[in-house]
Amino acid sequence: SVRCTVELDVKAYGSPGQIQGKVVSPATPREDNGIYWGYTTRLAASLNQVFEECPWEEGYDLKVGTSERGNTTVDDPNFAIPTYKHSLVVFGGVAGIEECVDADESMKIPGNQSHKLFDQWINTCPFQGSRTIRTEEAVLITLSRLSPHFSNNKEEEVKSKTVPANKKTKDAASVSFSDGSVSDESSDEE
Repeated sequence: SVRCTVELDVKAYGSPGQIQGKVVSPATPREDNGIYWGYTTRLAASLNQVFEECPWEEGYDLKVGTSERGNTTVDDPNFAIPTYKHSLVVFGGVAGIEECVDADESMKIPGNQSHKLFDQWINTCPFQGSRTIRTEEAVLITLSRLSPHFSNNKEEEVKSKTVPANKKTKDAASVSFSDGSVSDESSDEE
């Protein structure tokens, strides 16, 4: 299956008949309107290639490793994501990133030192209540928990403004809509 991002003419909303659109870059909603439009993934033959084959010439300036053995948690009141241009969040399999490092013969460190590969080594689900969390669950949990931290710290958006450390999310009153109005799906209930 292929995912396409389609831009619709806002004048067509509420009009009878078919709505016309055009296929645009998946980055368009974020670049034009500041709207979160999902994360991107890429396939790498090994864990080492995740780092070595970075699509940006300057590499990743923020590398986040996720582990139940993380040395910090998003629940820590002092937790913060530093300003970044290109970030990478790495998830391990059932046995964690440590096992992935041990299994990759091209890695220069043992699995128990995996944290050294990352700028941040975090536990996004402390007190998880089970031995393991499936990767597909970990992705949703982690991206949900990190989203407010990431949204305030992307280098090109932060520029010279400073974001208070205690600011977690945007105030509801400051949220704007690309077409100037709330969608039909929005609720008036508190």
